[in-house]
Amino acid sequence: MIHANNIKKIYNQGKTEVRALNGISLEIKKGEFVGLMGASGSGKSTLLHQLGLLDRPTSGEIIINDVDVLSMSENEKTLFRLKELGYVFQEYAILPELTAIENVYLPAMASGKSNYLDESRELLKIVGLEARARHLPSELSGGEQQRVAIARALINKPKILFADEPCANLDSESSKHILELFKKLNEEMGQTIVMVTHEDWHKKYVDRVIVLKDGVIETGHC
Repeated sequence: MIHANNIKKIYNQGKTEVRALNGISLEIKKGEFVGLMGASGSGKSTLLHQLGLLDRPTSGEIIINDVDVLSMSENEKTLFRLKELGYVFQEYAILPELTAIENVYLPAMASGKSNYLDESRELLKIVGLEARARHLPSELSGGEQQRVAIARALINKPKILFADEPCANLDSESSKHILELFKKLNEEMGQTIVMVTHEDWHKKYVDRVIVLKDGVIETGHC
């Protein structure tokens, strides 16, 4: 599903080079639920952004579904992200002026789907928000907003769901509900998930943990 070879990411801050990733190689199989963990500054979010085509590594190779994604043009990457990848962020990133169901079906409209309304209703049912479909984000709790974001990330049936600390802004009970939802999506729908987290108790929900330290993999069978 994902093959990364010798991924490096270097930021130039004046005359100083900051090596956020220093030669990461890993494989993630179809249907895996993988956790990326490590201390602040370890490179876990940077790695997720490279794998999810949200940023470009300084060097290295990334193959997703047998496609050399780094050789794509920017337009090709945009289409690939829209059709093949889904994203959930810690800030929810849903539009405040749209209702829950409108937020969910927005990416489907952008990709030209015609049956987006029925699929959006079904996804809101899966995440337990069918009764809140016409509510604005301001009328939803943080956990409910994150579930809307998850439904939106799934609307185009992504091959891989990337989640960058999706529970960072939630209390422990809401976090548990989100992680249980991810586990359900993984086990019942076969959804491949790559999730960044820093909470040790989250380990029990994932199939495998990859621990980063100072831009390299410390532990984990990759």
